[in-house]
Amino acid sequence: MDNGPMANQDHLAHLRSGDWNAWRQEHPTLAPDLIDADLSGTDLRGLNFEKAHLRNVDFSGTNLDGANLCRATIEGARFEGASLAGAILDHVHLDFLDLSGVLMLGASLVGASFRGVVLSEADLSNANLDRAQLESAILDGANLSGASMVGASLRGARFEKTTMRRIKAGSSVLEGVELINLDLEGAVFTNAQADTTQFKGSNLEGADFRGTALRNANFHLANLTKANLDQAQCEGASFSHADLSDASLVETNLTQADLRHSTLLHAQLERCALSGAILTEIDFRSPRISGLSFGGADLRKAVFSRCQLRGLNFKEAKLEDTDFRNANLEGAVFRGANLSGANFRHANLKQADLSEVQAGGADLSGTNLILAKAQDALLVGADFRFTDAVGIDLDRSDIRWADLRNADFTKASMISTRLWGAKIRKTSLPGNMGHWRILLKISSMLSVFSTKTEKRKVAKDQRRVQEVAELVRDREKRRQERSH
Repeated sequence: MDNGPMANQDHLAHLRSGDWNAWRQEHPTLAPDLIDADLSGTDLRGLNFEKAHLRNVDFSGTNLDGANLCRATIEGARFEGASLAGAILDHVHLDFLDLSGVLMLGASLVGASFRGVVLSEADLSNANLDRAQLESAILDGANLSGASMVGASLRGARFEKTTMRRIKAGSSVLEGVELINLDLEGAVFTNAQADTTQFKGSNLEGADFRGTALRNANFHLANLTKANLDQAQCEGASFSHADLSDASLVETNLTQADLRHSTLLHAQLERCALSGAILTEIDFRSPRISGLSFGGADLRKAVFSRCQLRGLNFKEAKLEDTDFRNANLEGAVFRGANLSGANFRHANLKQADLSEVQAGGADLSGTNLILAKAQDALLVGADFRFTDAVGIDLDRSDIRWADLRNADFTKASMISTRLWGAKIRKTSLPGNMGHWRILLKISSMLSVFSTKTEKRKVAKDQRRVQEVAELVRDREKRRQERSH
Protein backbone atom coordinates (compact mmCIF):
# COMPACT_ATOMS: atom_id res chain seq x y z
CA MET A 1 0.00 0.00 0.00
CA ASP A 2 1.37 3.39 -1.03
CA ASN A 3 1.25 5.83 1.88
CA GLY A 4 3.07 8.59 -0.05
CA PRO A 5 6.58 9.86 0.55
CA MET A 6 8.17 9.20 3.93
CA ALA A 7 11.23 10.58 5.69
CA ASN A 8 14.54 9.10 4.65
CA GLN A 9 15.28 6.78 7.57
CA ASP A 10 19.05 7.23 7.20
CA HIS A 11 18.64 11.00 7.41
CA LEU A 12 16.31 10.64 10.36
CA ALA A 13 18.85 8.41 12.13
CA HIS A 14 21.55 11.09 11.81
CA LEU A 15 19.15 13.63 13.30
CA ARG A 16 18.47 11.40 16.30
CA SER A 17 22.10 10.36 16.79
CA GLY A 18 23.27 13.88 17.59
CA ASP A 19 25.81 14.17 14.74
CA TRP A 20 23.44 16.06 12.43
CA ASN A 21 25.45 19.25 11.94
CA ALA A 22 28.71 17.32 11.41
CA TRP A 23 27.00 15.05 8.90
CA ARG A 24 25.63 18.11 7.06
CA GLN A 25 29.14 19.53 6.80
CA GLU A 26 30.40 16.28 5.30
CA HIS A 27 27.58 16.34 2.69
CA PRO A 28 27.09 20.05 1.90
CA THR A 29 25.19 19.45 -1.36
CA LEU A 30 22.74 16.93 0.08
CA ALA A 31 19.18 18.13 0.75
CA PRO A 32 17.94 16.14 3.78
CA ASP A 33 14.58 14.42 3.40
CA LEU A 34 12.48 14.50 6.58
CA ILE A 35 9.05 14.58 4.95
CA ASP A 36 6.19 13.58 7.31
CA ALA A 37 8.58 13.07 10.24
CA ASP A 38 7.24 13.44 13.77
CA LEU A 39 9.71 15.71 15.53
CA SER A 40 7.29 17.02 18.12
CA GLY A 41 8.71 17.91 21.51
CA THR A 42 12.33 17.43 20.45
CA ASP A 43 15.29 19.73 21.06
CA LEU A 44 16.62 20.87 17.69
CA ARG A 45 18.33 24.05 18.80
CA GLY A 46 21.01 25.36 16.46
CA LEU A 47 20.66 22.55 13.92
CA ASN A 48 21.19 23.11 10.21
CA PHE A 49 18.07 22.37 8.13
CA GLU A 50 19.05 24.58 5.20
CA LYS A 51 17.31 23.46 2.00
CA ALA A 52 15.89 20.42 3.83
CA HIS A 53 12.61 18.83 2.75
CA LEU A 54 10.37 19.34 5.79
CA ARG A 55 6.94 19.03 4.23
CA ASN A 56 4.24 17.95 6.72
CA VAL A 57 6.79 17.60 9.54
CA ASP A 58 5.29 17.85 13.04
CA PHE A 59 7.31 20.42 15.02
CA SER A 60 4.67 20.81 17.75
CA GLY A 61 6.34 21.84 21.01
CA THR A 62 9.76 21.60 19.36
CA ASN A 63 12.65 23.87 20.34
CA LEU A 64 14.16 25.24 17.14
CA ASP A 65 15.89 28.23 18.69
CA GLY A 66 18.81 29.32 16.52
CA ALA A 67 18.11 26.60 13.94
CA ASN A 68 18.83 27.28 10.27
CA LEU A 69 15.84 26.56 8.04
CA CYS A 70 16.92 28.86 5.23
CA ARG A 71 15.26 27.89 1.92
CA ALA A 72 13.81 24.74 3.49
CA THR A 73 10.57 23.28 2.12
CA ILE A 74 8.03 23.53 4.95
CA GLU A 75 4.60 23.21 3.33
CA GLY A 76 2.05 21.63 5.69
CA ALA A 77 4.38 21.58 8.72
CA ARG A 78 2.92 21.98 12.21
CA PHE A 79 4.43 24.40 14.75
CA GLU A 80 1.95 24.50 17.66
CA GLY A 81 3.81 25.62 20.76
CA ALA A 82 7.16 25.60 18.94
CA SER A 83 9.98 28.01 19.69
CA LEU A 84 11.98 29.52 16.83
CA ALA A 85 13.73 32.31 18.69
CA GLY A 86 16.73 33.48 16.69
CA ALA A 87 16.05 30.88 13.99
CA ILE A 88 16.93 31.53 10.34
CA LEU A 89 14.02 31.11 7.93
CA ASP A 90 15.19 33.34 5.10
CA HIS A 91 13.30 32.79 1.82
CA VAL A 92 11.15 30.06 3.35
CA HIS A 93 7.57 29.56 2.12
CA LEU A 94 5.23 29.37 5.11
CA ASP A 95 2.06 30.15 3.17
CA PHE A 96 -1.25 29.31 4.87
CA LEU A 97 0.37 27.67 7.91
CA ASP A 98 -0.98 28.16 11.42
CA LEU A 99 1.80 29.76 13.46
CA SER A 100 -0.43 31.02 16.26
CA GLY A 101 1.49 31.65 19.47
CA VAL A 102 4.84 30.59 17.97
CA LEU A 103 7.92 32.23 19.51
CA MET A 104 9.96 33.80 16.72
CA LEU A 105 11.58 36.67 18.58
CA GLY A 106 14.79 37.77 16.92
CA ALA A 107 14.28 35.31 14.06
CA SER A 108 15.56 36.05 10.57
CA LEU A 109 12.73 35.83 8.04
CA VAL A 110 14.22 37.83 5.18
CA GLY A 111 12.27 37.31 1.96
CA ALA A 112 10.05 34.69 3.60
CA SER A 113 6.51 34.15 2.31
CA PHE A 114 3.69 34.35 4.88
CA ARG A 115 0.72 34.66 2.54
CA GLY A 116 -2.47 33.83 4.44
CA VAL A 117 -0.48 32.67 7.50
CA VAL A 118 -2.11 32.85 10.93
CA LEU A 119 0.34 34.51 13.33
CA SER A 120 -2.13 35.42 16.07
CA GLU A 121 -0.41 35.95 19.44
CA ALA A 122 2.95 35.06 17.87
CA ASP A 123 6.07 36.74 19.26
CA LEU A 124 8.00 38.34 16.40
CA SER A 125 9.66 41.04 18.46
CA ASN A 126 12.97 42.19 16.97
CA ALA A 127 12.55 39.71 14.11
CA ASN A 128 13.90 40.53 10.65
CA LEU A 129 11.05 40.42 8.12
CA ASP A 130 12.72 42.53 5.45
CA ARG A 131 11.16 41.94 2.02
CA ALA A 132 8.82 39.33 3.49
CA GLN A 133 5.46 38.64 1.82
CA LEU A 134 2.68 38.99 4.40
CA GLU A 135 -0.32 39.48 2.13
CA SER A 136 -3.56 38.52 3.92
CA ALA A 137 -1.64 37.27 6.97
CA ILE A 138 -3.45 37.41 10.32
CA LEU A 139 -1.35 38.98 13.08
CA ASP A 140 -4.04 39.64 15.69
CA GLY A 141 -2.45 40.12 19.10
CA ALA A 142 1.04 39.42 17.75
CA ASN A 143 4.10 41.18 19.15
CA LEU A 144 6.10 42.93 16.42
CA SER A 145 7.91 45.39 18.66
CA GLY A 146 11.25 46.37 17.16
CA ALA A 147 10.75 44.12 14.14
CA SER A 148 12.28 45.10 10.81
CA MET A 149 9.87 44.95 7.87
CA VAL A 150 11.79 47.01 5.33
CA GLY A 151 10.37 46.43 1.85
CA ALA A 152 7.80 43.95 3.16
CA SER A 153 4.40 43.56 1.48
CA LEU A 154 1.51 43.80 3.94
CA ARG A 155 -1.49 44.18 1.65
CA GLY A 156 -4.62 42.67 3.15
CA ALA A 157 -2.85 41.73 6.40
CA ARG A 158 -4.83 42.01 9.65
CA PHE A 159 -3.39 43.72 12.73
CA GLU A 160 -6.00 43.73 15.50
CA LYS A 161 -4.51 44.50 18.94
CA THR A 162 -1.03 43.97 17.49
CA THR A 163 1.94 45.52 19.28
CA MET A 164 4.13 47.37 16.78
CA ARG A 165 6.27 49.80 18.76
CA ARG A 166 9.47 50.87 16.99
CA ILE A 167 8.88 48.70 13.91
CA LYS A 168 11.04 49.55 10.91
CA ALA A 169 8.79 49.36 7.84
CA GLY A 170 10.55 51.68 5.43
CA SER A 171 9.71 51.10 1.74
CA SER A 172 7.04 48.59 2.77
CA VAL A 173 3.74 48.17 0.93
CA LEU A 174 0.66 48.55 3.11
CA GLU A 175 -2.01 50.28 1.02
CA GLY A 176 -5.41 49.99 2.62
CA VAL A 177 -4.13 48.12 5.68
CA GLU A 178 -6.02 48.80 8.94
CA LEU A 179 -3.65 49.80 11.73
CA ILE A 180 -6.42 51.06 14.01
CA ASN A 181 -5.94 51.85 17.72
CA LEU A 182 -2.45 50.34 17.74
CA ASP A 183 0.72 51.32 19.58
CA LEU A 184 3.09 52.39 16.79
CA GLU A 185 5.28 54.68 18.84
CA GLY A 186 8.60 55.34 17.10
CA ALA A 187 7.61 53.32 14.03
CA VAL A 188 9.52 54.00 10.79
CA PHE A 189 7.54 54.12 7.54
CA THR A 190 9.94 56.14 5.39
CA ASN A 191 9.19 55.90 1.65
CA ALA A 192 6.47 53.32 2.29
CA GLN A 193 3.41 52.89 0.08
CA ALA A 194 0.58 53.58 2.53
CA ASP A 195 -2.18 55.15 0.45
CA THR A 196 -5.64 54.71 2.07
CA THR A 197 -4.06 53.06 5.14
CA GLN A 198 -6.12 53.40 8.33
CA PHE A 199 -4.24 54.77 11.36
CA LYS A 200 -7.35 55.87 13.28
CA GLY A 201 -6.77 56.34 17.00
CA SER A 202 -3.25 54.88 16.88
CA ASN A 203 -0.28 56.08 18.91
CA LEU A 204 2.27 57.30 16.35
CA GLU A 205 4.33 59.46 18.65
CA GLY A 206 7.74 60.03 17.08
CA ALA A 207 6.83 57.99 13.99
CA ASP A 208 8.84 58.63 10.82
CA PHE A 209 6.82 59.10 7.62
CA ARG A 210 9.42 60.95 5.56
CA GLY A 211 8.67 60.57 1.85
CA THR A 212 5.79 58.18 2.54
CA ALA A 213 2.81 57.92 0.17
CA LEU A 214 -0.21 58.58 2.42
CA ARG A 215 -2.85 59.67 -0.08
CA ASN A 216 -6.33 59.41 1.48
CA ALA A 217 -4.86 57.80 4.59
CA ASN A 218 -6.89 58.17 7.80
CA PHE A 219 -5.23 59.58 10.95
CA HIS A 220 -8.47 60.56 12.72
CA LEU A 221 -7.81 60.90 16.48
CA ALA A 222 -4.23 59.63 16.04
CA ASN A 223 -1.37 60.78 18.26
CA LEU A 224 1.29 62.17 15.91
CA THR A 225 3.23 64.24 18.41
CA LYS A 226 6.86 64.64 17.32
CA ALA A 227 6.13 62.66 14.14
CA ASN A 228 8.11 63.45 10.99
CA LEU A 229 6.01 63.87 7.84
CA ASP A 230 8.59 65.74 5.77
CA GLN A 231 7.97 65.36 2.01
CA ALA A 232 5.12 62.91 2.66
CA GLN A 233 2.37 62.73 0.05
CA CYS A 234 -0.78 63.30 2.11
CA GLU A 235 -3.24 64.43 -0.55
CA GLY A 236 -6.78 63.90 0.69
CA ALA A 237 -5.60 62.39 4.00
CA SER A 238 -7.66 62.92 7.15
CA PHE A 239 -5.96 64.33 10.26
CA SER A 240 -9.19 65.45 11.92
CA HIS A 241 -8.88 65.66 15.70
CA ALA A 242 -5.29 64.34 15.43
CA ASP A 243 -2.52 65.65 17.69
CA LEU A 244 0.36 66.98 15.57
CA SER A 245 2.11 68.86 18.36
CA ASP A 246 5.84 69.28 17.67
CA ALA A 247 5.42 67.37 14.39
CA SER A 248 7.56 68.24 11.38
CA LEU A 249 5.76 68.92 8.09
CA VAL A 250 8.39 70.30 5.74
CA GLU A 251 7.48 70.18 2.04
CA THR A 252 4.54 67.94 2.93
CA ASN A 253 1.79 67.72 0.33
CA LEU A 254 -1.47 68.31 2.21
CA THR A 255 -3.59 69.18 -0.82
CA GLN A 256 -7.27 68.50 -0.02
CA ALA A 257 -6.26 67.07 3.38
CA ASP A 258 -8.68 67.34 6.31
CA LEU A 259 -7.09 68.86 9.44
CA ARG A 260 -10.27 69.97 11.18
CA HIS A 261 -9.86 70.34 14.94
CA SER A 262 -6.30 68.98 14.81
CA THR A 263 -3.66 70.28 17.23
CA LEU A 264 -0.55 71.88 15.72
CA LEU A 265 1.08 73.19 18.88
CA HIS A 266 4.72 74.08 18.03
CA ALA A 267 4.52 72.05 14.81
CA GLN A 268 6.81 72.99 11.93
CA LEU A 269 4.99 73.80 8.66
CA GLU A 270 7.36 74.88 5.93
CA ARG A 271 6.80 74.96 2.17
CA CYS A 272 3.72 72.73 2.47
CA ALA A 273 1.07 72.50 -0.25
CA LEU A 274 -2.28 73.20 1.40
CA SER A 275 -4.46 73.90 -1.62
CA GLY A 276 -8.02 72.86 -0.88
CA ALA A 277 -7.11 71.61 2.61
CA ILE A 278 -9.71 71.82 5.40
CA LEU A 279 -8.15 73.82 8.24
CA THR A 280 -11.21 75.21 9.99
CA GLU A 281 -10.73 76.55 13.52
CA ILE A 282 -7.01 75.71 13.53
CA ASP A 283 -4.84 77.87 15.79
CA PHE A 284 -1.73 78.83 13.81
CA ARG A 285 -0.19 81.04 16.50
CA SER A 286 2.31 78.49 17.79
CA PRO A 287 3.33 76.50 14.67
CA ARG A 288 6.42 77.66 12.81
CA ILE A 289 5.03 78.80 9.46
CA SER A 290 6.95 79.70 6.32
CA GLY A 291 6.61 79.29 2.56
CA LEU A 292 3.10 77.87 2.75
CA SER A 293 0.42 78.00 0.07
CA PHE A 294 -3.15 78.23 1.39
CA GLY A 295 -4.70 78.69 -2.06
CA GLY A 296 -8.25 77.34 -2.04
CA ALA A 297 -7.93 76.10 1.55
CA ASP A 298 -10.83 76.13 4.02
CA LEU A 299 -9.62 78.30 6.91
CA ARG A 300 -12.93 79.41 8.36
CA LYS A 301 -12.57 80.59 11.97
CA ALA A 302 -8.83 79.83 11.94
CA VAL A 303 -6.56 81.94 14.14
CA PHE A 304 -3.54 83.77 12.66
CA SER A 305 -3.34 86.55 15.23
CA ARG A 306 0.17 88.12 15.32
CA CYS A 307 1.52 85.55 12.84
CA GLN A 308 4.24 86.34 10.29
CA LEU A 309 2.51 85.67 6.96
CA ARG A 310 4.40 87.87 4.51
CA GLY A 311 3.76 87.01 0.88
CA LEU A 312 1.69 83.91 1.61
CA ASN A 313 -0.89 82.70 -0.89
CA PHE A 314 -4.54 82.70 0.27
CA LYS A 315 -5.97 82.88 -3.24
CA GLU A 316 -9.62 81.77 -3.35
CA ALA A 317 -9.40 80.50 0.24
CA LYS A 318 -12.41 80.30 2.55
CA LEU A 319 -11.57 82.74 5.35
CA GLU A 320 -14.94 83.61 6.85
CA ASP A 321 -14.61 84.81 10.46
CA THR A 322 -10.86 84.12 10.43
CA ASP A 323 -8.72 86.01 12.96
CA PHE A 324 -5.82 87.96 11.41
CA ARG A 325 -5.47 90.59 14.14
CA ASN A 326 -2.02 92.19 14.27
CA ALA A 327 -0.72 89.71 11.67
CA ASN A 328 1.99 90.67 9.19
CA LEU A 329 0.41 90.06 5.77
CA GLU A 330 2.57 92.36 3.70
CA GLY A 331 2.38 91.29 0.06
CA ALA A 332 0.01 88.40 0.83
CA VAL A 333 -2.36 87.29 -1.95
CA PHE A 334 -6.09 87.01 -1.16
CA ARG A 335 -7.41 87.31 -4.72
CA GLY A 336 -10.91 85.81 -4.94
CA ALA A 337 -10.95 84.73 -1.27
CA ASN A 338 -14.03 84.88 0.95
CA LEU A 339 -13.18 87.17 3.88
CA SER A 340 -16.71 87.80 5.14
CA GLY A 341 -16.59 88.67 8.81
CA ALA A 342 -12.79 88.25 8.99
CA ASN A 343 -10.93 90.30 11.59
CA PHE A 344 -7.82 92.15 10.33
CA ARG A 345 -7.69 94.76 13.07
CA HIS A 346 -4.24 96.42 13.15
CA ALA A 347 -2.85 93.91 10.62
CA ASN A 348 -0.16 94.87 8.09
CA LEU A 349 -1.65 94.46 4.60
CA LYS A 350 0.79 96.70 2.81
CA GLN A 351 0.83 95.87 -0.92
CA ALA A 352 -1.44 92.88 -0.30
CA ASP A 353 -3.66 91.66 -3.14
CA LEU A 354 -7.33 91.81 -2.12
CA SER A 355 -8.71 91.85 -5.64
CA GLU A 356 -12.11 90.23 -6.13
CA VAL A 357 -12.43 89.28 -2.46
CA GLN A 358 -15.77 88.96 -0.70
CA ALA A 359 -15.25 90.79 2.57
CA GLY A 360 -18.66 92.03 3.62
CA GLY A 361 -18.60 93.05 7.27
CA ALA A 362 -14.85 92.44 7.59
CA ASP A 363 -12.96 94.39 10.26
CA LEU A 364 -10.08 96.26 8.61
CA SER A 365 -9.83 98.95 11.26
CA GLY A 366 -6.37 100.26 12.01
CA THR A 367 -4.77 98.23 9.22
CA ASN A 368 -1.94 99.24 6.91
CA LEU A 369 -3.36 99.04 3.39
CA ILE A 370 -0.77 101.23 1.69
CA LEU A 371 -0.62 100.41 -2.04
CA ALA A 372 -2.86 97.38 -1.56
CA LYS A 373 -4.80 96.07 -4.56
CA ALA A 374 -8.53 95.73 -3.98
CA GLN A 375 -10.06 96.03 -7.43
CA ASP A 376 -13.51 94.49 -7.92
CA ALA A 377 -13.69 93.68 -4.20
CA LEU A 378 -16.98 93.33 -2.34
CA LEU A 379 -16.48 95.25 0.92
CA VAL A 380 -20.04 96.22 1.81
CA GLY A 381 -20.29 97.26 5.45
CA ALA A 382 -16.58 96.70 6.10
CA ASP A 383 -14.89 98.62 8.92
CA PHE A 384 -12.02 100.84 7.67
CA ARG A 385 -11.80 103.15 10.68
CA PHE A 386 -8.32 104.58 11.27
CA THR A 387 -6.99 102.58 8.31
CA ASP A 388 -3.91 103.84 6.46
CA ALA A 389 -4.96 103.15 2.87
CA VAL A 390 -2.72 105.62 1.05
CA GLY A 391 -2.47 104.65 -2.62
CA ILE A 392 -4.88 101.72 -2.36
CA ASP A 393 -6.52 100.62 -5.61
CA LEU A 394 -10.28 100.24 -5.10
CA ASP A 395 -11.33 100.48 -8.73
CA ARG A 396 -14.79 98.99 -9.33
CA SER A 397 -15.02 97.85 -5.71
CA ASP A 398 -18.19 97.98 -3.65
CA ILE A 399 -17.70 99.68 -0.26
CA ARG A 400 -21.26 100.82 0.28
CA TRP A 401 -22.22 101.33 3.91
CA ALA A 402 -18.59 100.82 4.94
CA ASP A 403 -17.22 102.80 7.88
CA LEU A 404 -14.39 105.01 6.56
CA ARG A 405 -14.18 107.38 9.49
CA ASN A 406 -10.68 108.65 10.33
CA ALA A 407 -9.23 106.58 7.48
CA ASP A 408 -6.63 107.93 5.04
CA PHE A 409 -7.33 107.22 1.35
CA THR A 410 -4.95 109.85 0.00
CA LYS A 411 -3.83 109.07 -3.58
CA ALA A 412 -6.19 106.09 -3.66
CA SER A 413 -7.65 104.99 -7.00
CA MET A 414 -11.44 104.80 -6.80
CA ILE A 415 -12.56 104.60 -10.41
CA SER A 416 -16.17 103.36 -10.52
CA THR A 417 -16.03 102.55 -6.80
CA ARG A 418 -19.46 102.24 -5.16
CA LEU A 419 -19.51 104.37 -2.00
CA TRP A 420 -23.16 105.07 -1.27
CA GLY A 421 -23.97 105.01 2.44
CA ALA A 422 -20.32 104.98 3.57
CA LYS A 423 -19.42 106.95 6.71
CA ILE A 424 -16.67 109.52 6.03
CA ARG A 425 -16.24 111.73 9.08
CA LYS A 426 -12.59 112.89 9.23
CA THR A 427 -11.82 110.70 6.21
CA SER A 428 -9.03 111.72 3.82
CA LEU A 429 -10.29 111.01 0.30
CA PRO A 430 -8.40 111.48 -2.99
CA GLY A 431 -8.39 115.04 -4.34
CA ASN A 432 -10.74 114.14 -7.18
CA MET A 433 -13.42 112.77 -4.83
CA GLY A 434 -14.83 116.09 -3.59
CA HIS A 435 -18.22 115.41 -5.15
CA TRP A 436 -18.42 112.14 -3.29
CA ARG A 437 -17.94 113.89 0.01
CA ILE A 438 -21.08 115.93 -0.70
CA LEU A 439 -23.02 112.88 -1.86
CA LEU A 440 -21.94 110.85 1.16
CA LYS A 441 -23.08 113.60 3.51
CA ILE A 442 -26.44 113.54 1.75
CA SER A 443 -26.41 109.75 2.05
CA SER A 444 -25.65 110.07 5.76
CA MET A 445 -28.52 112.51 6.24
CA LEU A 446 -30.87 110.20 4.36
CA SER A 447 -29.65 107.30 6.44
CA VAL A 448 -30.36 109.22 9.65
CA PHE A 449 -33.80 110.19 8.30
CA SER A 450 -34.46 106.59 7.30
CA THR A 451 -33.42 105.40 10.75
CA LYS A 452 -35.72 107.91 12.46
CA THR A 453 -38.57 106.93 10.14
CA GLU A 454 -38.02 103.27 10.96
CA LYS A 455 -37.98 104.03 14.68
CA ARG A 456 -41.26 105.95 14.37
CA LYS A 457 -42.79 103.03 12.48
CA VAL A 458 -41.65 100.57 15.15
CA ALA A 459 -43.07 102.78 17.92
CA LYS A 460 -46.35 103.10 16.03
CA ASP A 461 -46.58 99.33 15.59
CA GLN A 462 -45.90 98.81 19.28
CA ARG A 463 -48.70 101.23 20.23
CA ARG A 464 -51.06 99.49 17.82
CA VAL A 465 -50.31 96.07 19.30
CA GLN A 466 -50.84 97.43 22.81
CA GLU A 467 -54.19 99.00 21.82
CA VAL A 468 -55.34 95.73 20.22
CA ALA A 469 -54.41 93.81 23.37
CA GLU A 470 -56.44 96.22 25.53
CA LEU A 471 -59.41 95.97 23.15
CA VAL A 472 -59.35 92.16 23.29
CA ARG A 473 -59.17 92.18 27.10
CA ASP A 474 -62.14 94.58 27.34
CA ARG A 475 -64.18 92.47 24.93
CA GLU A 476 -63.44 89.29 26.87
CA LYS A 477 -64.36 91.01 30.13
CA ARG A 478 -67.77 92.10 28.76
CA ARG A 479 -68.44 88.58 27.45
CA GLN A 480 -67.80 87.11 30.90
CA GLU A 481 -70.11 89.69 32.55
CA ARG A 482 -72.97 88.81 30.17
CA SER A 483 -72.54 85.09 30.85
CA HIS A 484 -73.10 85.69 34.57
